Amino acid sequence: MAGRIIPGIRPTRIELQRLRKRQEVAERGRDLLEEQLNALLLEFFRLYAKYRADRAVFENALAAAYVLYRNAEMVDGQAAIREAGYAVPDPGDIPLYEQSMLGLRVPALGGAPLPDIAGYCPIGASPHLILAAARFSRVLHLAILLGEEEETLRALEGSITRTRRKVNAMDRVLIPRILATRRYIEEHLEEQEREDIYRRKITRAKKRPEPG
Repeated sequence: MAGRIIPGIRPTRIELQRLRKRQEVAERGRDLLEEQLNALLLEFFRLYAKYRADRAVFENALAAAYVLYRNAEMVDGQAAIREAGYAVPDPGDIPLYEQSMLGLRVPALGGAPLPDIAGYCPIGASPHLILAAARFSRVLHLAILLGEEEETLRALEGSITRTRRKVNAMDRVLIPRILATRRYIEEHLEEQEREDIYRRKITRAKKRPEPG
């Protein structure tokens, strides 16, 4: 037990009172961390379920877009596809913001409109090319949303790891050391009190007058 006692603590009643208060604060802090950890886990699994569903939608949309692209390639040829690509205007940077989630700063699109890649004039373009461009625009939108969800999941995962470490440190290090130190002081004070009682008995016995 001596190795777990908080160093520099004197076995006095004042220190014992301080340790009791410190234990109360530590236990309340541990409970708050446990609540925070549970909230983070619930939010992580909720968002992860949404991410898996959105990922499936993205993969299906991407597969369908490639089918339309192959059709446009066979009908219009690579030259027409490249020409249409050159006509797409540069959408610029996508405006990304941050929002608060359980005390974390996570990425957010902020409701801004996403870029539209089908920005070329459809005059003279085949329906296959127009459909492929529209479908890839949808894929781009889904990819951006998935990126936001992935970054949020990473942030949640990091916070879960850090919070779990804090809970484990409270459970396995801080609170046990406080309890061990409390026991050490209590045992020391009890022993001191027994010694005081014994000394008082000896003192009274010495003061007692000897019989006649």
